[in-house]
Amino acid sequence: MALSERRRRILAFIVDDYVDSAQPVGSQSLVDRHALGLSSATVRNEMAALEEEGLIKHPHTSAGRIPSNEGYRYYVRSLMPERDLSTQEQFTILHQFHQSARELEEWVGLAASVLSNRMRTVALITQPRTLEVRLKQLQLVELSETRALLVVVTNDAAVHQHTLEFPIHCNQEQLTRLANRLNAEFGGKLAAELPVREATEPLGAVEAIVIAAVADLLLREQRAAVEAPVVEGVRDLLRQPEFEDSDRILDTLEAVDERRLRTAIPSGAVDPSGVAVVIGDENREGPYQDMSFVLARYGPPGGAGGLVGVLGPTRLAYGDAVAHVRYVSEVLTELMRKFYGDE
Repeated sequence: MALSERRRRILAFIVDDYVDSAQPVGSQSLVDRHALGLSSATVRNEMAALEEEGLIKHPHTSAGRIPSNEGYRYYVRSLMPERDLSTQEQFTILHQFHQSARELEEWVGLAASVLSNRMRTVALITQPRTLEVRLKQLQLVELSETRALLVVVTNDAAVHQHTLEFPIHCNQEQLTRLANRLNAEFGGKLAAELPVREATEPLGAVEAIVIAAVADLLLREQRAAVEAPVVEGVRDLLRQPEFEDSDRILDTLEAVDERRLRTAIPSGAVDPSGVAVVIGDENREGPYQDMSFVLARYGPPGGAGGLVGVLGPTRLAYGDAVAHVRYVSEVLTELMRKFYGDE
C-alpha cells in the first residue's frame, strides 16, 4: 500500500498519540500538538482517506479516529522508528541480571519481571529447551511375529516408545539390521528431512512404517517445543483502559493463563534472527484478537533456547516493546553462552 508522505506522517502521529492517551485522535488535536502547518479541514480530509484505506477507524460516536489492526501493521512495517535501548537503560537491565544467582530458572523469572515492569504489560518467558527436535537413535524390539516396539531417542536425550504393527513377520535380527541402517542414514535428521518411502515390497512396507512413525514422533515433539511460560505483569495489563469492562477482565484473565498461553503463543511467527510482532486478528480466535504479541527467541543458535516477549492490547508501544524484547533476548543468550556453553 503506497501512501503519500503527508498521510504517512498523519498516520504515525495518530498511532503515537493514541498509544499515549488511549483516546481517539481528532484533526484539531493533531494540528495543535504537532504543528503540521495544515488546516484542520485538510487533516480531516487526509484522515478520511486513511479511513477509506482501512488504516484508521471511527469508534462509536467519537469525533476522533483510532488505528485499525492494519494501521498498526503498516506503522510497524513502515513508520516505526528504529529504537535501541540507551546505554543507561541497558546498564540498568544488565545490572539486575548480574545481581542474580547463576541459575537459568532465576534468569527466566527475572527477565519476565524486568520486561513487565518496563513495559507495564504482561511479559512471558518460556524455559529453554531444544528448539529443533532431531533423531539421535532408534531401536526396534520384537514383541511378536508382526509387532515391534520402536524406541526413539531425540537430541534432547528424551526417550519415546511406540508399538508398531507390520504386515509380515520380522524377527529380531531383521529388525536390528533395519534399525542400524536407519540410524546410519537418518541420525541427526529433522522430521522434514526424513523421506516418504514407497511400500511396494513387503520389507519396504516395514521400513516405510518405521520411518513414518519416527517422523510423526519428531513432529509431535517439535510442536510441543513451547513450554508453559513464566508470566508477569497481569495486574498491569488489567489496568489498561481496554480491559476495564468486567467481561473483558474475565476474558483477559483466561487469556494470560500459562496453560492456555502455551498453545496460543504464535511461536511459528518467530524468526530466530529477529523480533516478531503479531497484531490483533493475526492471532488465534478469542481475546487474543484484541491483543498483540512481541516475541523473540533466546539461546545459542542450534542449542537449547526459549521464547521471550510481551503481550498487550493492540494499543501497544511497539517501538519500545521491540527494543526491550530484543535486548532481553540478547542478554539471556549471552548468559546461556557464558555459563552453559553453546549447547
